[in-house]
Amino acid sequence: ITVGYHRLWSHRAYEAELPLRVVLGLLGTLGFQGSIKWWVLRHRLHHRWTDTEHDPYSAAKGFWFSHMGWIFKRPYYPRLKLVDASDLNADPVVRFQHKYYVILALSCGLGIPTLVASLWGDALGGFLYGGILSRTIIWHSTFCINSFAHWAGEQLYSNEVSARGNLLLAMMTHGEGYHNFHHEFPKDFRNGYRLCDWDPSKWIIFTLHKLTNQVPKVSRVPENEVRKAMVNMEIIKAQEKSKKYDWGIDPSSLPVITYEQYKQKQEQEGKEWILVDEYVLDVSSFKDDHPGGAKILKNYYGKDSTKAFHGGLNDHSKAANTMTAMFRVAKIVKNQKEE
Repeated sequence: ITVGYHRLWSHRAYEAELPLRVVLGLLGTLGFQGSIKWWVLRHRLHHRWTDTEHDPYSAAKGFWFSHMGWIFKRPYYPRLKLVDASDLNADPVVRFQHKYYVILALSCGLGIPTLVASLWGDALGGFLYGGILSRTIIWHSTFCINSFAHWAGEQLYSNEVSARGNLLLAMMTHGEGYHNFHHEFPKDFRNGYRLCDWDPSKWIIFTLHKLTNQVPKVSRVPENEVRKAMVNMEIIKAQEKSKKYDWGIDPSSLPVITYEQYKQKQEQEGKEWILVDEYVLDVSSFKDDHPGGAKILKNYYGKDSTKAFHGGLNDHSKAANTMTAMFRVAKIVKNQKEE
């Protein structure tokens, strides 16, 4: 399912010659998950409209629905006709498997295990364990990608959809658990992008690409694009984290006054205000904690201390610049400021 149905036929993440496609198509019937064409069309629909009402196994409808509830609902998918199936219709392996899927699935998934086990007198055991039980395990391994991989794990590359990355799930599904990377870069033959990621499926594809003629081409997203996605997520996470802290009053919410009004406030009302970068700062609560002493601040009450702040007396640190936002009480109208 992972190497064939998913990465080859659903996403065309690599090219495969006819002999390999025949093998993958036959092995795919062992999953009892429908024909290549049936599976791929719904999976492409899932990627186009992830988490929406048009997603066949949308995580937005709940864990149970995305895991296997969607199978029993069997709804009509109005946008399925918008999904391109021309490549599937042109592939003789896909056409043959779709036409004879039921026969192939029953023969390979149930018949062969039963027949093999009968050689040592345990046909029933072969049918139950090699057939029914193993199919059930394969089902739920795949279903976990639709449910758990949209519920638990990291979002290292994007948070636009619910897809997440999960090492434990990757170990259960031959690398499919790195779902966040996959949804952001679906055409990449790797789900586990990093060298340390557990993704046996990518190594199978890569080995076939390097050592045989069965995989003439694999698709990789440029390293630069992956790194940009990771940086964007770091920025988003930093922005979310920053919301926990007080960064001062929003500049757009500050009252606007003239430079003359600023001076009058200090002269007539004794305001302990200084001016830095067009912002009026009330330093009354800070003057005694000022590293350079309160006297320096007092010398600039009612004046413009911008040049002094930015190197004239001291080239203040980033932390000092950030802290000034905590003391803002007004903004000076630029065209009315007196020099």
